[in-house]
Amino acid sequence: MKERLPTVVTAVLIISALFFFAHRSGREPKAPTTPEEAVWRMSDAAREGDVKVYLNCFSGELRRKLERTVTEMGEIQFKQYLKKVNEEITGIAVSDLEQSDQQTATLRVEFVFHGKTEAQKHHFKLIDGTWRIDSMENGERVKTLIPYGREVEDKE
Repeated sequence: MKERLPTVVTAVLIISALFFFAHRSGREPKAPTTPEEAVWRMSDAAREGDVKVYLNCFSGELRRKLERTVTEMGEIQFKQYLKKVNEEITGIAVSDLEQSDQQTATLRVEFVFHGKTEAQKHHFKLIDGTWRIDSMENGERVKTLIPYGREVEDKE
């Protein structure tokens, strides 16, 4: 019996892991509990082309505009658009969280592309316990000393 115990334990662990991942994949991701998590959820949804989850990252007039865009483009084209734009992004940085009260916050979000970086202020609202992006300011180009992807030269 002692010789079989490791095999039985391993089999139980593998079956449990498979069961867990099979049931987890069908669930919607948990609601963002911080403004930063809302940005990461938006990014993940764009990468996966998940239009429903992407739209749920937004509120207010911005969400209504996005819903109109989905209606005009069609969900399949919008899904492809999300994936294409996300492919162009090589990194995202969030900083400068400002929370004016318990229901609103502002966060600086930088999107890094090959050869350029753009920064935007995202404004968030806490709605039913979930942080959502309520509005975004126009992006500004950030000057970088060495653009992403460029070789660094030694100057001696």
